[in-house]
Amino acid sequence: MSRMRLIAVPVLAAALGLASATTASAATARITKAEYDKIKLGSSIATMHATAGRGACRLQSDSSAGGVRIKQYECKGDKPFSVADFTFSNNKLEVRTQVFLDGGKSNGRMTKAKYLKVTRGKTIAQMKEITGVGTCVRVAQTETRGMRSSTYNCDQSSTFGVATFLFENGKMSIRSQVGLR
Repeated sequence: MSRMRLIAVPVLAAALGLASATTASAATARITKAEYDKIKLGSSIATMHATAGRGACRLQSDSSAGGVRIKQYECKGDKPFSVADFTFSNNKLEVRTQVFLDGGKSNGRMTKAKYLKVTRGKTIAQMKEITGVGTCVRVAQTETRGMRSSTYNCDQSSTFGVATFLFENGKMSIRSQVGLR
């Protein structure tokens, strides 16, 4: 084996190792809730990639109509089953959504009596005051210009039961429950 080959083989092996390590880290890139919060409406696609890290977000759709180009990205979250979606119109963020990035878990202290007190128009703070700290956890949120929505789940651990509340612009608008006592 020539001296060139003796030198080239380890250099090539190191380069291949570095390339596969870079690919592996991109494949495991995940967006956190803190990173999601930094990506504001009006941000660019480049800002999303720079904030979430290359490889965390993948293009899901790309379409154009009437001079408007819409791109939708999905980002794997750092919590189990978590995801963030970003929709851009002409490279400006118009809609952002996250599911399970908060990573919270209910303490299981929800009851039907508490559920009945959380009525239409109540604020998130009022819901938390009625149900108690840690009973209801945010599982999803969406934001677009002029509209913010959040979904909270509240578990009952003594027997299976759960309540779900949807808040639009900070006010409870829809509620449902199954099995609460």
